[in-house]
Amino acid sequence: MLPLARIAPVPFVAVTLLTSQPSQAEDVCAPTSLPLAHRLEASPSLPAGTVRPVVKLASLQPSGTPLLVVLEGVVMPASAREPTRTSYTNAMADLEGTPVRFIASADAPDRHGRLHGSVGFEDGGSLGERILAVGGGLADVSFAPCATRFLAAEAKARAEKRGFWGQSRIWTDLNAAAKGLPDFVLGRGKVASIGRSGRTTYINFGGNFRTDATVRLREAMTSALVAAGRTPESLSGKVIEVRGWANRRNGLDMELGSPLALRLLDEASGMGTD
Repeated sequence: MLPLARIAPVPFVAVTLLTSQPSQAEDVCAPTSLPLAHRLEASPSLPAGTVRPVVKLASLQPSGTPLLVVLEGVVMPASAREPTRTSYTNAMADLEGTPVRFIASADAPDRHGRLHGSVGFEDGGSLGERILAVGGGLADVSFAPCATRFLAAEAKARAEKRGFWGQSRIWTDLNAAAKGLPDFVLGRGKVASIGRSGRTTYINFGGNFRTDATVRLREAMTSALVAAGRTPESLSGKVIEVRGWANRRNGLDMELGSPLALRLLDEASGMGTD
């Protein structure tokens, strides 16, 4: 992300801090109880590479201070081509001037003076949902407060092949050599084996841990999958889709941050990476 000029924290901004408790998180993705204290302005252009969109909010009060907001739960992948970026740009242009509420996910700006969180509309919808529904990015489900809603919005664009979902080379092949890491990855592959070491479970996509892709599950994530009726062992030999930030650690290495980041596919339709 390109550095942006620092802005001072704003006193008395009408925001609420997003809770990390799942039972309450969905209630605060875009709550209607907060006043509409800002409006969307023309946003900074998206730099190259994988980024979270940054949007600009103007205060509805004459003496108010504008905000630069990093939109959590939405990722513009480096692989996004012109239709994806156009979908994002058009969505933002259509919404320019709309009154919004800002819901913070952190209690202080980052080192560039930007706040992080979600942006909600009067009807209870959110900016993230609008962007994802037109294929203007990918849902990052590690942002728990909006994960379910964002995936539902993304599914609409996915079904209609809009924006990102209409381009080729969407998925990273987890059964092939890793390229371009670290990055936010939407990966597909056939699970070769399941392993365990201490409290960590490993979903392996090949037989050589020095070169092949691995998805790691900490104990809590393994328990969450089991509670959802999907034991790690049941994935062996299956084609799955995973999403999240991946690094190069020998081969591709991803730690699964949410059960929502894993999707079971049928082999007939799931192996294509175009």
